[in-house]
Amino acid sequence: MPDDPNTAQNINLPPPSGDPQQAEKYVEQLITLIESDKLDIFHTDLARFDPSSFQDHFSMELKDYQVEVSHSKHPESGKDSYIMLFTNLKKIADGSEKVILAYMHLDDNQFMQFRGSYSQQVERKRKTEEERRLKDVLAPIDKTLEEFKSDQTQTPTHTPPALS
Repeated sequence: MPDDPNTAQNINLPPPSGDPQQAEKYVEQLITLIESDKLDIFHTDLARFDPSSFQDHFSMELKDYQVEVSHSKHPESGKDSYIMLFTNLKKIADGSEKVILAYMHLDDNQFMQFRGSYSQQVERKRKTEEERRLKDVLAPIDKTLEEFKSDQTQTPTHTPPALS
């Protein structure tokens, strides 16, 4: 039986890590779920943090787990760094501390694909909400127009007398 990553013997070990090649399958699966709107992605406003290092942060909930994707810049070199964290969401709800179960480094392309899927999801949600709002606003107008149309077919139209 594999060791539980939260047991006392593993508590002091750093979480296992993977490289961009290992992360590829997770990035592809997450993007597929995001694009089909089966998984919501949330973007954290980093304006309240130090903008010189943090650039972008996204999170997704997967039942008992959370996946976070972050972009940061090294403060001295300005080098971009992309990381995907896998954490224990259920344990937090139960009152224990958040534990990083594993992490993977992403390359520029993987991060940009991920960020693009977020932007597309936001745009789809915006369009859907705009369509819903338009439909809600126009519903009473459509009803009134139908009533006018119904009234016109039931009563003859009155023609004003011709001017002499």
